[in-house]
Amino acid sequence: MTTPSVIVHRAGPAMTVQDLGRPGYQRYGVAEGGAVDRLAMAEGAALLANTPTDAALELFGLGGRFAVEGGPVRMALTGAHMSATIDDDPVTWRSVFRLEPGQIHTIGTATDGNYGYLHVGGGLDTPLVLGSRSTHLRARLGGIDGRALREGDRLALAPQRADALHDGAPIDGTLAGPRPAAPERVRVLWGSQAHWFSKAERDRFLGMTFTVTAKLDRMGVRLKPDGDPIHSDLGLSGLSDAVCLGDIQIPGDGEPAILLADRQPTGGYPRIATILSPDLDHVVQCRPGTQLRFQAVPPDEAIDVLRAWRSHLADLKRMVIPLRRDPRDIPNLLDYNLISGVVSP
Repeated sequence: MTTPSVIVHRAGPAMTVQDLGRPGYQRYGVAEGGAVDRLAMAEGAALLANTPTDAALELFGLGGRFAVEGGPVRMALTGAHMSATIDDDPVTWRSVFRLEPGQIHTIGTATDGNYGYLHVGGGLDTPLVLGSRSTHLRARLGGIDGRALREGDRLALAPQRADALHDGAPIDGTLAGPRPAAPERVRVLWGSQAHWFSKAERDRFLGMTFTVTAKLDRMGVRLKPDGDPIHSDLGLSGLSDAVCLGDIQIPGDGEPAILLADRQPTGGYPRIATILSPDLDHVVQCRPGTQLRFQAVPPDEAIDVLRAWRSHLADLKRMVIPLRRDPRDIPNLLDYNLISGVVSP
């Protein structure tokens, strides 16, 4: 039996294979990497009954054109909304669809957010490197030869797991309810070098409005403050030590940088704060020009937030409801959004 595969006919910039990265290797100088928006990855895994570590395609700002060989492939799209069609028919976001051999799946530009994800049933079966399929472009690790995808690439699929089937057939579903809303203020814990900044400067940091700049990629996001740059009486450089996902680093110009998946393993600039994991998934989708404000929370509240977030991720599978495409099978017709762009009353 031929194993299905996905063929890339056109690739947007920085399209890469991603999973949840390489935790545990940072001590050896290897960046953790992995998908930038982990909530979007979890939603795709829930829709297709994949494991949380299964690999998908991460699309930055623009998608591409895809076909399949060897049989139909179940797919789902999550993350930033992008226009998407199969041939000329629109595809619904956060729902399962099938791509048949001979059809063309086209994903256009993002209409909101930065990072979209194309998931396939069973996950992508690229080689494991240090326990992960994630692509790290700067280190040239993972994916296909450690590079961004390009026209002509073929991606093999791993077999669909047995528990993704129901009576021998896959379940097609959609996620009930929208993606959780972004917080009014981005919640942070004070960082490992917060003591480098006076209380007055930390208070000023919490009172400022920051604008997301166009300087953003998988390594980090630069912010522009609405006032004077952040200042430290102890200076803005020191001995390098380990950095964490979501750290807010204050480089020499005093304008913050949020460290993301492909961050360097160590850094010498002080970290004033660290963004809580649930809020970071929203921050990475903020487009240039978006304004952010921060709110410091105590450690016990941060732990409660993390527990609630993990509980939400675990509940995603139970939030998948059957996808009904035939109106004759829908008793409560007005509760359904049958046409992309048309909302139910």
